[in-house]
Amino acid sequence: MSKPEPTAPRELPPPTAESDAALQRALADAIEAYAARVHEFGDLAPFPPGREVLASDVAVVAAAILRAAEVYSFEIAAMFNI
Repeated sequence: MSKPEPTAPRELPPPTAESDAALQRALADAIEAYAARVHEFGDLAPFPPGREVLASDVAVVAAAILRAAEVYSFEIAAMFNI
């Protein structure tokens, strides 16, 4: 699988309290739905076929989620036996 090419910066409107809250709700809903699907029916690729996501974007989101959930590196190591 080839690595995605960096894209030009996206033109985003300035954030507002409303748009930030909507994004947070969408992310929380997606996390809950994905986890429920995987728990109930097994593995599912996180991205659809053909959709490439930059590793740096994944890292930014994963780090924020782990901080918010208060998951620490030693807990991750225990989960994956590393």
